[in-house]
Amino acid sequence: MLVASADVEPGLARRLAELGIRGGEVVTPLHRTSGGGRVLAVGDTRLALARSVLRRIEVARS
Repeated sequence: MLVASADVEPGLARRLAELGIRGGEVVTPLHRTSGGGRVLAVGDTRLALARSVLRRIEVARS
């Protein structure tokens, strides 16, 4: 899946970009967390994002 955009405040957008979640980047959802979030693979990195953040990220199938 390709990250198309993220409708988040500038500070969170900057942090997501530091983690590799930015427009045009390929991400792969791996599994759900107990709180409804997801663990994502971004390159060789694995990270968990809360459901509230995920709802604000738009993706497109690659």
